[in-house]
Parts: sequence; C-alpha cells; structure tokens
Amino acid sequence: MSNKTKSKGTQELSYQVVLSYKVSHNYPLKTFLIECKDKLNECIDMIWNNIEYTKKDKPKLPKSNEFKRNLRNKLLENWSYASHYIDGIIKTAYSILQSWASNYKRGYRTKTKPVVERLFVRVKTTLIKYDKERAEIRITIKPRKEYLTLNIKNEWFFDKVKDLTIGEIILKENEAFLTFKDNLNYSDKDIIVGVDSNLKSLDLFHPIEGWIRIDLTELHRLKEVYDKKIDGLKKLLKKCPLRVLRKINRLFERRRNRVKDFLHKLTTQLSRLFPDAIFVFEDLNKRRMYKNKHFNRRIDRANWNGIIEKISYKAIVILVNPAYTSTTCPICGSKMESQEGQVVCYNCSNSFNRQVVGCFNIFKRGLNVIKRFMGGSGVISERSDENLKTVRFLCPRQGQRSLLRD
Repeated sequence: MSNKTKSKGTQELSYQVVLSYKVSHNYPLKTFLIECKDKLNECIDMIWNNIEYTKKDKPKLPKSNEFKRNLRNKLLENWSYASHYIDGIIKTAYSILQSWASNYKRGYRTKTKPVVERLFVRVKTTLIKYDKERAEIRITIKPRKEYLTLNIKNEWFFDKVKDLTIGEIILKENEAFLTFKDNLNYSDKDIIVGVDSNLKSLDLFHPIEGWIRIDLTELHRLKEVYDKKIDGLKKLLKKCPLRVLRKINRLFERRRNRVKDFLHKLTTQLSRLFPDAIFVFEDLNKRRMYKNKHFNRRIDRANWNGIIEKISYKAIVILVNPAYTSTTCPICGSKMESQEGQVVCYNCSNSFNRQVVGCFNIFKRGLNVIKRFMGGSGVISERSDENLKTVRFLCPRQGQRSLLRD
C-alpha cells in the first residue's frame, strides 16, 4: 500500500509507504463485530436507496454533508460502542459502493446490492493509543469502560516499526491487522527505471545501464506445474469430492505461498540492485486483455499487480498509462507498425526492438510525472546505449539465490 502527498510551499514531494502486519489476540470480540457488520449492511442499504442514475446509466452516490450527517445520526441510534467506529463504518460502506460503481460502469457488475458477510471493523487512529516504549497498542472499544491491549514487543516485526507512526487497524475475531506509516522522499532518489510488464519477463530501461530483461519463466513454470496437478484432481471430484477438495485446497495454498515467496525475493533483490531508483510501471488491467481460453490462462499466470504490490513496500512506485507504449516512436512520437518483435517508424525511417521501445516510453512518461513535481531536479535523464542485459531469477529450490547478469 502506498500514498503520495505533496508538501506545501516547496517543490519537495513526499511518499508514504504503509506497512501491514498481523497479530493474534484472544479478546472476545464476536458480539461487537456482529453489530459492526449489521451497521455496515444498514449503512450500505441507506446509501444504496439514495443512489441516482444519470442518463447514461452511471450511478452517482449521495455525498452531500446533510446526507452524511443524517446517515451518521441514524447509525448512532442504539449504538453502545465508541462513536468513531460509525465513522469507520461509513467510510467502509462508501469504499465498497464506489468499487461497485466503478465496476458497474465498466460492465463488470450488475445492479445487485453488495452484502457484507465477513466480521471485521476498521479502527480509526483516534481510538488507538500507541506506547512505543512499552510496545503496547491500546484500542478503545467502549470509552472509559472497555479496551483491547496488544503487546507487540515480542513480535518479529517490532524492530522494523518501533520508530514509525501507527495507522488504521483492522480488527477481526481472533486477529488484528496493524498498519505503520513510513515517509520517503522523491528528492532522495537519483534514477528513474521504466518497467515494461510482459507475459514472461520484465523489461527495464535504466538511464545508465540501458536495457535489462528480467526473465520470469520460472514463475510461470511454477504456476503451470500446480495448475496441471489441480486440473487433474478436478476430474476426480465426482468420485470422492471431500478428499479431492482437501487436496485441491492444499495445492492452492502451496501454490500461493511459493508465488509469494518468489515475488518477495524478486522485489527485494530489485530494490537492492537499484537502491536509489523510482520504479515506473504500467497501470495494466487484465480484463481488457482476455481473448480466448488458452491465452486467458497465460494472462492469469502473470503477476503484474503482485510485483507492484510487493515492490511498493520497498521502493517508490509510479503507475503510468500503458496505452501505445510499444507502438509510439521514441524519436518522433509517431505510431509504428509491429513486425515480429521489431517496430518500424515510417515517419523517421527507424526500426526498434519492441521491448526496448516499451520500457523506454514508460521511462519517459515516469520522467514527465516527476518533472511536474520536482522540475527535473535529482533525476538523471541521459540515455545510454541499448545493450541487452538479461537477468534471470530462479526459486531457491534450484540453487539460485541471487540475480545473475549475463
């Protein structure tokens, strides 16, 4: 998770990284969480009944101050817990319905009201007291009556977060998700790296190193192996469903864990390989790429969002528009035609490698974003030669624990 904010009165742009960790607790919260769930569904009902649709059938959520004030007062009726929880419930309801509205506009959802079934509640920072010396987090359930205390001194992540600012907390029945905020600064970074996301590789443009390719074939092989095992077990579902389902769930969990391990190691080494870099990725949407059954499976095995999510915990990430990055001439800006990995510009009579063009155009778009905030200061924009450097990353199981350059 990440958030960008611009400081007032200066050209300095700060960047906020939010770290999240899970801790267990044995506090009896089920009754409280059920009431929060009921209030959340009630809040969604009230907002849903006041949604207006435009002439183009686009939903418009009610956001007037008067409506929100009446909504809050209505939800506070018969509420015995801290009133700030109602603010979190309203925020969550709007977040759910805004997500539904966004997907409805794209044709991914119907006019079916979302219903919350899971037990959880968001805790605002006003209900949290964090004692850094004692490593204790006190959460108010009922003001001056009931509190939940979490001690994180013996948790594995305490040394990483002991000096950070605590953010919102998500409470569940037997666990809590803690968030901590860490501020970074764009002016500390010297390099922009453009990243072109492909099915089985990441193509990077580094202004000094040139073109670097990260081979992700091993990640696809790992997913394909587990997919074949799962597909084979699905054929046996009718014979012994319970036993097969247990095995399928176990394989899904193992597949998920191995993919997470791979992505964590990959992004950690990328952040170490380019410690002073701002990474520029394409804001891709897989749903727009679906064509047929076999190609869709290949697209689903690509972990673009997973890579962006993992590396955003370790470095600054910017997302840019992916449109025409591989078919725009980097010299004259004209549209080019593709020819088996090569793209040709008939306007300036130049031919380029498609992957080089893609990552270089992404690099340029990221550079323009930074220049709008910083005026280009602290950014190296010189372009080097287009030498190819292939970087392969394999799972530790194969004995390869670091990035190797050919």
